[in-house]
Amino acid sequence: MHDGPVLRTNIGDRAVDLPASLDGIRASLPEDRREAFDREIGSALITDVPLIAAQWSLPQEARDEDEAMLQQLRNGDFSGFTSLDGPSPTGADR
Repeated sequence: MHDGPVLRTNIGDRAVDLPASLDGIRASLPEDRREAFDREIGSALITDVPLIAAQWSLPQEARDEDEAMLQQLRNGDFSGFTSLDGPSPTGADR
């Protein structure tokens, strides 16, 4: 990990510290990914920088977890998810 500010999140069942600055994200990347990061973050609209930075800061394990949840939803399996509007009419959130 790098020195500098961090954000704490959970990946799976464990707390993980992620770099919380663009320099920190860049320093945490493998050398062969830094140029792509520089290119993407440098050409991004200012409004998109937070999302792009967050995506680059996540380790592969977190991206895999997110993809698995998206695939579960695409497959129509809503178990483990809750609606912000209250109980699901199909009862899938129970």
